[in-house]
Amino acid sequence: MPAMNTDWKLSTPPESAVRVDTEVLALRAPLVRVHRDDEGTWSFEGPGATGRESKQTKLQAVVGAWPHVAALSDLDAGTAVVWSWQQHGWASEFECECGNCETPVAGDIDRQSWPSELQPQTIISVEQVALSGQRPLTDILSTPGGIAMLGPGDHRRTVDQMTPVALANVIRRWPHTVQAMRVLQEGRGMRWNPEGLNWHEYVLA
Repeated sequence: MPAMNTDWKLSTPPESAVRVDTEVLALRAPLVRVHRDDEGTWSFEGPGATGRESKQTKLQAVVGAWPHVAALSDLDAGTAVVWSWQQHGWASEFECECGNCETPVAGDIDRQSWPSELQPQTIISVEQVALSGQRPLTDILSTPGGIAMLGPGDHRRTVDQMTPVALANVIRRWPHTVQAMRVLQEGRGMRWNPEGLNWHEYVLA
């Protein structure tokens, strides 16, 4: 997985060693929990992943493959966050002491959190090198023939470069795409802005 070509937003150097849940690396689980130990080492986990096998990689590789991690510039050593599917963002992990709080839990997306306007079984054409994390996801295109998700470069791809993926699994792979998919219109594209950590809409040529 390559580094993203953008200004580095995290305080930890991009070449720093980190641990990633093997289920997340294998794309069998979404990346929904990030923890930094007391020494500041980063760990990236899937749902219920505490204590599960992990592998070492570089922080820049994780940010390149999972862009929503770049939003964690304020995550301090000794703290953790989980991805909130309902709020579409990171939430601090804490233990409720008053008994009235709803403690954030690192979970997979469920029917309650799924946007009603999206059909989870819709097939999306995804560039294989973006899906695998070899290149970052940069563009979402909506054409009369369907929706495509691509890495950097022009929009021309051959059939063998693409793979069909159900929308539910696309969103599990890239949680930060939910809002873009909700507003995407035919004949338009969405491009990820790594500076502002948001999607920019444009008209397809």
